[in-house]
Amino acid sequence: MDKTLEFTTKSPRQIKQGDTETAFTFICKNAGSVVDLTQATSITAKIGNASGYLRSQPIATTSLVGLNPGWINLQPMPDLISGLPAGNYQLEIWVTDQAGTSIYPSDKPLGFTITNNIESETGASITTIAFDDFVEAMNKAASTIAKGEKGDPGEGLDIKGQVTSVSELPTTANEGDGYLVNEELYVYTSGAWKDCGTIQGPQGIQGKTGTGISSTTIQYQISNSATTAPTGTWSNNIVATTTANPYLWMKATLNYTDNTTKDFYLISQKGDKGDTGSVDNDGLTTAPAFAALQAQVNNSTVGTNMLTNTGDLSANWNLTQKVTVDTSQKPAVLHYAATTITSSSYPIAQQQINEGFLQPSTTYTASFYAKGTGTFLFFCYPSVSSGTSDTRTRVTLTSNYKLYTITFTTVPNVSGNKNFLLTQSYSPSATDQNTVEAYVYGLKLEKGSVATDWCPNPSEILTQADYAKIKAAIVALGGSLS
Repeated sequence: MDKTLEFTTKSPRQIKQGDTETAFTFICKNAGSVVDLTQATSITAKIGNASGYLRSQPIATTSLVGLNPGWINLQPMPDLISGLPAGNYQLEIWVTDQAGTSIYPSDKPLGFTITNNIESETGASITTIAFDDFVEAMNKAASTIAKGEKGDPGEGLDIKGQVTSVSELPTTANEGDGYLVNEELYVYTSGAWKDCGTIQGPQGIQGKTGTGISSTTIQYQISNSATTAPTGTWSNNIVATTTANPYLWMKATLNYTDNTTKDFYLISQKGDKGDTGSVDNDGLTTAPAFAALQAQVNNSTVGTNMLTNTGDLSANWNLTQKVTVDTSQKPAVLHYAATTITSSSYPIAQQQINEGFLQPSTTYTASFYAKGTGTFLFFCYPSVSSGTSDTRTRVTLTSNYKLYTITFTTVPNVSGNKNFLLTQSYSPSATDQNTVEAYVYGLKLEKGSVATDWCPNPSEILTQADYAKIKAAIVALGGSLS
């Protein structure tokens, strides 16, 4: 029988040196029909080149959960591709079950390509600030800086690279060229290098050239929710909170000259003054709620959301075609349309968690709000927690929104990329899984055993300190930020 191995339509067919995030997706077929891989006892990917066999990587059978029949995901680990030069390679999938071992494809191996990364090319690395949007905001703001007696527009800030001392700065440069000297930003202006202050952060990508920040707007609104942004009318003045609406929301809007905007939110709450009381320290510290909170503080950065783009589900999420996203509120609401299945499973939403984010023997809590009909499944997989079901959890929906929390502890040898997954899975016995309609929002994964209120990932928040750095650098260059 003719065994074939094919890339899926949307699967990449090449990978850069050192890339351990890109995943290939294959379809195994036998005589033209997809293969039932769920009965396999082991699956192994083997690669070679024109000289012969090179290396192999096992594929966990639990990673098949949520995939179409016959589909396999291969996410190359460092042991598989580390140190391999750019070039053309071949791949086979070896599947072992009770009947023996099958090799796909049965004829010529499937080809893929490893390409050079930027470190393999000639040229110097360009180091910039890792804060999301920082370089873009700097380049936009720099265009407001005036030059010359006529007040012509400035050349714009162009961060060229990084040196270790001022003596290494070029003797001549273009107006607006910038260099990082350790953690100090130097900009070439009016024929000389000018120190614009300390800017500290890890290495990130270079931002694209923007236009300018025309203004900032601060507005206020009260609400009865600390997690969902209000949809009413925003006021330019601070609004007094009430008993019914105890939360004060502040919306800071950066308005750019290209007519785009970006919003940031801060929430505060004013409590009522209570009567003076006494504290029973022994009773407090031994109370179950206090002990749980203390464990959360000791074991984690409390409340940090490890998932990204949970506010609008715009990136890093794989959403099925049956999902629509309502972004009229934040966090956005995911709607999985009513779906009936008669076999296999159907993924709803999935985000990859890169290797190293989940720590060994550590407790984590996943949480989200959901309502609807039927029962879907939650997974954090593969090989995350002990037990035959790993982190598999049934989520039975009701007609009203309810907070669902799933707490699990990782195995001592946890490694590799993992996946946060909501999926509908067929069951001949648990028939409430076979027809599902769901509304979900506020997805969160955090350390500890206590689920805290939803918040975006820290990389998506502009802090007051970040804003102060941007403003100080712009003012030092002669610009303004109002």
